[in-house]
Amino acid sequence: MIIKYIIELLLEHECVIVPEFGAFISKESPATLDYVNHILTPPSKEVAFNGQLLTDDGLLVGYVADKQGITMTEAAKMVHDFSMRSLAVIEASGTMRLDNFGVLSRVNSRDYVFQLDENMNLLGDSYGLTTLKAQPIYRRETYKQIAEQIATEQKKKNTLMTVHEEEETVKPHRVNRYNYKWFRAAAYSMLIAMTLVLLGWGADKSDSKLASWNPLFYSSPNEFVAKHLSGKMDADGAANTEMFAPMALNLPLFKKEVNYIQPRAVEVVKSYYVIGASVKNDAAAQKCVEKFRKLGFEDAVALPMNDKGNVRVAYELVTGKDTALKRLEIIKKDYNEAAWLLRKK
Repeated sequence: MIIKYIIELLLEHECVIVPEFGAFISKESPATLDYVNHILTPPSKEVAFNGQLLTDDGLLVGYVADKQGITMTEAAKMVHDFSMRSLAVIEASGTMRLDNFGVLSRVNSRDYVFQLDENMNLLGDSYGLTTLKAQPIYRRETYKQIAEQIATEQKKKNTLMTVHEEEETVKPHRVNRYNYKWFRAAAYSMLIAMTLVLLGWGADKSDSKLASWNPLFYSSPNEFVAKHLSGKMDADGAANTEMFAPMALNLPLFKKEVNYIQPRAVEVVKSYYVIGASVKNDAAAQKCVEKFRKLGFEDAVALPMNDKGNVRVAYELVTGKDTALKRLEIIKKDYNEAAWLLRKK
């Protein structure tokens, strides 16, 4: 009878705690398509069992009392008797069969494995849907595309063999053998520049007036023009326009270039809650918070009620996804195997 009520509650809730026994935790699983065996599996709910969640949140007892039309005390006694019988069966055989639900097995003193029946689907949106197996219709023009899609799906599994094959298929970097042409052009340019410098230096050492016409010995074009213009002024202070007619050019204005530095994008670091329980009311949530704080999680907090009417209780709030995954692994190993992450909005 209690098993029937647990199944009915899992249709609407993520977690159902059986006091003194453990908690059944459900998680939605999307539809899957096996391209190799041509099997389409409808969306469903996966169910796990956590033997560490023993605190009574009032959900199961209240539901039993409502369905049976009895008091909360009588309902609590029914749940207590079910828990004691279940623990005795598991202690004796290590495995317990839950009718029309699944098989619960104990791995060690605190770890359990729950196997849901194949014909059991707790997701109401996919009620009545069954596994579909059908051979596809192949066309010549699409067969190659299907083969490539199958290969892509296999690579997504990231197996060691796949990674090894990808490493072997990486092509070595190809060196362009024609790169030496750029070195030849650079060498010729440097040789010409050195020749001009040497010629200018030789003219400067001599008494020839040609040295003053070497633009390489001036810091800027304006200095070159100013020197020659100042030395060729008429007595009236006017420049000889006939001599400097070839220089009557529109010289460009040299402006100081300002390099614009693109501002670096600020990376937003996200925070994550490590969730350890999901209950129906605030009173049960506060009990879970007190329990977590007794275990050493001083920052345990109860989150606001979500759209489904559940109050989630977090062990702590962790900044950064990598740090959150590490903390989740530690908590799942030492305290709660069913713990999971919830990103802070």
